Amino acid sequence: MQVTKTSDSTKSPSKLRQTSVWHNWQGLAICLLVGLFTALPTLYLIANSFNLSGIGEGFRFGFDNWLELANNRSVSRAINTSFLMSLRAPLGVIIAFVIAWMLVRIEIPGRKIIEYGLWFAFFLPTLPLTVGWILLLDPNYGLINDLLQKWGVTSKPIFSAYSIASIMWVHLSATIIPINVILLTPAIANMEAAFEEAATMSGANRWVSLSRITIPLMAPAIIITTILGFIKSLEAFEVEQILGTPAKISVFATKIYDFVHWDPPRLGEAMALSTALLIILLGVTILYRWLSKGDVGHATITGKTNRLRSSTRPKWAWIASALIFLYMAIGIVLPLIILVLGTFTRLFGFFFMPNPWTSKHWVSVLNDPHFLNAFSNSFLVASLTAVIGTITFVLLAWAIVRSRLWGRALLNLLVWLPWGIPGILLGLSTLILILNLPGLVLIHGTIGALVLVLLIKEMPLGVQMIKTSMMQIAKELEEAGQMAGARFGTILLRIIIPLIAPMIGSVFLLTFVVAFRDISASILLAGPNSRTMAIFMIELGEEGRFEAMAVIGVILSFVVLLMTIAMRMLQSRIGIQR
Repeated sequence: MQVTKTSDSTKSPSKLRQTSVWHNWQGLAICLLVGLFTALPTLYLIANSFNLSGIGEGFRFGFDNWLELANNRSVSRAINTSFLMSLRAPLGVIIAFVIAWMLVRIEIPGRKIIEYGLWFAFFLPTLPLTVGWILLLDPNYGLINDLLQKWGVTSKPIFSAYSIASIMWVHLSATIIPINVILLTPAIANMEAAFEEAATMSGANRWVSLSRITIPLMAPAIIITTILGFIKSLEAFEVEQILGTPAKISVFATKIYDFVHWDPPRLGEAMALSTALLIILLGVTILYRWLSKGDVGHATITGKTNRLRSSTRPKWAWIASALIFLYMAIGIVLPLIILVLGTFTRLFGFFFMPNPWTSKHWVSVLNDPHFLNAFSNSFLVASLTAVIGTITFVLLAWAIVRSRLWGRALLNLLVWLPWGIPGILLGLSTLILILNLPGLVLIHGTIGALVLVLLIKEMPLGVQMIKTSMMQIAKELEEAGQMAGARFGTILLRIIIPLIAPMIGSVFLLTFVVAFRDISASILLAGPNSRTMAIFMIELGEEGRFEAMAVIGVILSFVVLLMTIAMRMLQSRIGIQR
């Protein structure tokens, strides 16, 4: 049987030149297409921060928008508050590192339950937990304040949900600590254990080994995780919008949202403030990319184990486990329980009034056509984003990692660009793009606009995850397929995708959950008939309809719980280990 050889070494010079030209044109086309949705909106937004004319009314260069920002004291306060609250990033990394280290190196009691709980907290929408903390800490009807006064501990409320401390606590407990533990746990587990074993053999105890060996070796991962947390802290929106508005606490994202919703909209100032934030975040993102380059892309399957197991479990492991369970009980379980109870109160938050319980809020919400429309929209948006996104992310990852297309480094940069753009800013720039491109204006206010912005938002993480998995596949497997006469489509479907199927499944579920719960990126693009449950929920909160808001929060949390269980079951079945 004769095998057709297709390797480049057997092609004629003219064929090689034709292939090279074709690859150049393909690479250019892909870069232009990706740049259209990632770079163009950003450049348009930056340019219009210097535009003194209205959007769509020509261009007149000037610095008035920037001068108005500089003279606006509320903007200065919002900037200072943003940087103050971003301090939760390093604090969260320190706490998360300790928890991750104990999960991996000590194997504290209840490790599996803790891991499931942290995954659930990571997927859980922050807004339902925020409503739970309102029920607990509101100065007028918060359950904790009421109980302290009834028990005679204090004569007036001493806690407030509407404060900088409360906002930071909600972020720390619900998002920062869980995601950082999830990020740091695999890094610690995959770290070469020989150094720690050598320290142990030399007589060093756990704390000496931790401070002198583990932390220095983990410093790059810790720094990168801190930078990532700083980026996400500066772009936070929904918690600040719900808890900050009553106390007149503003941050970058909420101030941009206020400018856009001003009557009439102050788009020039919104774009100038967006540009200022974008410059900061892009600088931090470049630092992140520089620190993280070269950390992935090497084969990780070896004949040795990197796991350092304790021969005995220290007595303090039980105390550490109890403290972690206490944090999860207070930070995650307690507000969720109070949220569920709050949906059955006649008047939101008033648990001690005569005959306080009722189910009318559930009946009202479940029979509300606006909720039913938002519920179906959420599943449609999440499903389309997950399906289209996963396919797109696989193709882009292959183009960057395996192809010989021109501009792969540029494509990698364009794919990463949305990582440094806050959700509210990404929504604004995508809205401008849709309104100014004739073909895209047709999807304005529709489900298509939400899917588009969520695809752009999730592109950096989705492509990076698949790249990491794809770079661990030996090139010889694809070359064997080429030598057997297989074309690109066959190699992708029969070789690459089956080998990275576990990661593809994780990316699909992660994209689905994030799209299902998103608010910041999609809130400016949703029309009256394309609102999702998360957007509907925050609108109810702004209108003061907290009972209905709490009901939707419980439904959102239940769906996320099911998705968390599905993801962990998938990971267990297909062999994804920590």
